[in-house]
Amino acid sequence: MFEDQRRTGGDRADQPLAMVIGPTRPAPSVLARLDSPAPPLTDPGFIAEFGYCLAALRELAGAERARAVVTPGSGTNGMESLAASLLRPGVPVLVASTGMWGDRWREICLRHGIPAYGPKAPVGRAPDIGTLDELLSRRPYQALLVAHVDSSSAVRADLAELARLAHGHGALLLADGVSAIGAERVEFDAWDLDGYLGAPPKGLAAPAGLAFHLLGERARQVLRTRSWQPSTYSLDLAPWLPVMAATERGESGYFQSPAGSLVLALAEALRLALAEGRDARVERHAALRDLLHTGLTALGIGLLVPDPAERANGVTVAAVPAGLDPARFLGAVAEQGVILPAGTLPATGQRTFRIGHLGTVDEADIQRTLGAVEAALLALGSPA
Repeated sequence: MFEDQRRTGGDRADQPLAMVIGPTRPAPSVLARLDSPAPPLTDPGFIAEFGYCLAALRELAGAERARAVVTPGSGTNGMESLAASLLRPGVPVLVASTGMWGDRWREICLRHGIPAYGPKAPVGRAPDIGTLDELLSRRPYQALLVAHVDSSSAVRADLAELARLAHGHGALLLADGVSAIGAERVEFDAWDLDGYLGAPPKGLAAPAGLAFHLLGERARQVLRTRSWQPSTYSLDLAPWLPVMAATERGESGYFQSPAGSLVLALAEALRLALAEGRDARVERHAALRDLLHTGLTALGIGLLVPDPAERANGVTVAAVPAGLDPARFLGAVAEQGVILPAGTLPATGQRTFRIGHLGTVDEADIQRTLGAVEAALLALGSPA
């Protein structure tokens, strides 16, 4: 069915294809920004590029009224920055978990002395609004925490509905969008979000090593008026606010040294994303997802998320066919030149595998992946 497609992909056809969630394949112009040493942090050209990153992030996420903060570190660093900076120790939060990243929200909060409660959604399902509404009605919570897309389950949460729910109970809405930004629609202002976290190496296809935070007025008010000090110094977002404001004015500001080369690469990735168009980029990712899901279904492979409306645009979690050893199956796919990561959702163990279709992935990559899966099934004696 897909055999001929395994040879497509132009100049990439002879190279292993890593269909992973991250880091994803950067465009050549993004890689080119890493070729030369970063300029001094006070260089006007660097400040202008950094300022462009902040403005472009707001444009990409529909967040003109938000403040953008770009910091050194990983996505998990970013999650911890949001929690430690905005959440008062001793005051509970509600976590709407759809997988391991929701669980990580909980673990981070507990490390900082923030009581964290909340149900885990059924496997492959988005958070249930009715259940959360009932829990929020029982006691005060300072925030509702969720993953926009949890890469362990490929579930996409409805942030607009969750924000309305949280605000109706006097709580902030904080979202981990690391596996969403650049592939999913994000309307920060229209959805009235409070804190949104992103990172470069997935949907934006830029090198890892930075985290970026979009902060709404409620979140900024917490940073301005909190009567407590976070238990961390380097992860506190408050000192970054005047630095980011200075940067957007074209002036130099300092709290910590940003990774200059990574900032330049992010600027180029954002230029490419905005040149493609916000709507067009989301639509491309959705079309590639649908093409992949149609092909997997034709091969008899089940998807973890049953409701199409809750399926992420850039991440798929699928079931290893019955009777096949998961490691042997993924090894057989790798022998066809396509690397797929094993499942990471604790509830399903190793009986699932994941496919990342984020960033610069195109139709040829999807077809090549389907061809490799089909060939692996045939090699292992499973009908395709």
